[in-house]
Amino acid sequence: MKTLQITLLVFAFIESLNMLELYFMQDNCKFNGACIFSSWEKSKADPEVHMLMRYLVNWLAGVKMIVIALVLVLVFTAPESTLILAAIALVITIASFYWRLYPLLRTADKAGQLSPRGHAKRLSVMLMGLELSLIFGIVMQLIGF
Repeated sequence: MKTLQITLLVFAFIESLNMLELYFMQDNCKFNGACIFSSWEKSKADPEVHMLMRYLVNWLAGVKMIVIALVLVLVFTAPESTLILAAIALVITIASFYWRLYPLLRTADKAGQLSPRGHAKRLSVMLMGLELSLIFGIVMQLIGF
């Protein structure tokens, strides 16, 4: 198994942890669940709003499941060129976090709406590490490791 395949498997594992939390442990915030937002608890006071929140959280978990499944299929069946292109696509799409989601998280964090405080920065660093890992895996694949 080459470095890029291992990197993609680690990505799938990390996403699986988040997906499982989103589906089954919505009030447990170990892997970036919805409950990091103080509005998660507040939404429980309004059943209609909380239903929407739960729907969106479960929808996100479903999207993560699709991505995980596709990554696993690619890792075990795709030729090298497809793996490289898939990893490049992941790098680009994960980078979109910094365009739309990070500004929102940073604003919520500064307003004291995230728990624990500083979560936006920690998530940003974690995703940058993921991005760098994928880039490293791509480079290693290109040079034959």
